[in-house]
Amino acid sequence: MAICRFSTSAAVLALVAGIGTGALAQTAAPAELPAPIAGLNLNNLEIETKRDGMREIEGRTADGVDIEAKVDMAGNLVEVEADDGVLPQGLIDALVPAAVKGNQVMSLFGSITEVKQRPEHLEVKGRQPTGAEIEVKFDRQNALIGVEVDDAAVPADLVNALLPQAVRNNEVIGQFDRIDEIENRNGRVKVEGEDANGRDMRAEFDADGRVLRFGSEDGPRGDRRGPPHRDHGHRDHAGRADGPAERPMGGPQAQGPAGDARGPAPVPADFDAVALNQRLTQAGYGNFGFLRADGPRLMLEATNPQGEAVTLEFDPQGEVVRETAR
Repeated sequence: MAICRFSTSAAVLALVAGIGTGALAQTAAPAELPAPIAGLNLNNLEIETKRDGMREIEGRTADGVDIEAKVDMAGNLVEVEADDGVLPQGLIDALVPAAVKGNQVMSLFGSITEVKQRPEHLEVKGRQPTGAEIEVKFDRQNALIGVEVDDAAVPADLVNALLPQAVRNNEVIGQFDRIDEIENRNGRVKVEGEDANGRDMRAEFDADGRVLRFGSEDGPRGDRRGPPHRDHGHRDHAGRADGPAERPMGGPQAQGPAGDARGPAPVPADFDAVALNQRLTQAGYGNFGFLRADGPRLMLEATNPQGEAVTLEFDPQGEVVRETAR
């Protein structure tokens, strides 16, 4: 890894590089900046070459905006960011294709602060005229695949454009009072937002509208609580746990020696565990454990569609409110 720091501007460095004297040859290579960066005449220029050959460049424009950029081994500008400022138009033009700039979603931007060229997509971040942050993503064909807005709802026309009809028809979408993030790529659709009570909600669907993951938080927006405390129950002299009642998915409730349900919070007798089993199976879950009550919620251990061991938490109506890894 090599680090070069310069107090002179990029323009002066370029002039020095052009002289080509032997004594100055070591400073000539860092001055070979991509044209959009060199044209800014950055002051306080710093260049760091990483082990993978990526060069990280930092400097300050004449009007005091700190610029950070990354250049790959081939000399291509792949990432630019304005720290506490707005990106110069020349950097935006260098990284954002005309087809992207002409997309309707770009009209939501009041300013652009960051652009990143990823292997599979382009990311553009900035602020709306209100000052709220916004981020959009485009695939390599310049098609919009994602949008995220801060403290606001994604406009309805963009929701319709990004969500397949099969996803829009899923009843889970109806539980969102506000959608503030959508990403649709590689056959998966991710949606995040809030319900009518201000709780965080998130869901993931396949291209056919089937739910792959769904959960919500108990607290208001920003209050991200961990999994609830579990009461493991009192142990008798034989070491048996007198904990929450459990029953297999769709099976009978566990009974004590006298026929009474064990535990202070039995699974409601009228709860339709069979329907829950069918719904989860269709969504790709499997390897179900015992359904058990834990206070006002029902808990179930399973594996999710990605094969991960998880604990699912349901409200009394059987709606998933949280999925946590085990």
